[in-house]
Amino acid sequence: MMFNKKRDVEDVLGSEQLPTEPDVAEDNLIRNSETVHLKPSIISEGFEFIGEIRSKGSITVDGKLKGTISVQSLTIGSTGSVDGNVTADNINVKGELSGQMECRDLVIGGRAVVEGSLTYSNLAIQRGGIIKGDLKRK
Repeated sequence: MMFNKKRDVEDVLGSEQLPTEPDVAEDNLIRNSETVHLKPSIISEGFEFIGEIRSKGSITVDGKLKGTISVQSLTIGSTGSVDGNVTADNINVKGELSGQMECRDLVIGGRAVVEGSLTYSNLAIQRGGIIKGDLKRK
């Protein structure tokens, strides 16, 4: 005896209660929407990455990252180190950051060390934070 899964479900639920396939055009619209919130990415302590990273989301670096980074938001933890060309809306540094950076908001923590060329719109430095290099306000 063969079973027809769809038929069995129809018998139990009735045909009007069957789940429907999502509309492909609507599904693509949702996936391509600018309001989609991406999960944050993490480079953990003990992890080293060399290369290029691009994301419309955020990344937290507790390990080492060297290369070109273009993200919405970059957080460098107290054990983190970033060296390279960084473009982000928001950068929050608690560890080490070196290279060329361009951002809207830059927050430098009390134990942070930032070296290089910085272009920013808003800057906040906590007592003890160190900056070595060129600063340029947009």
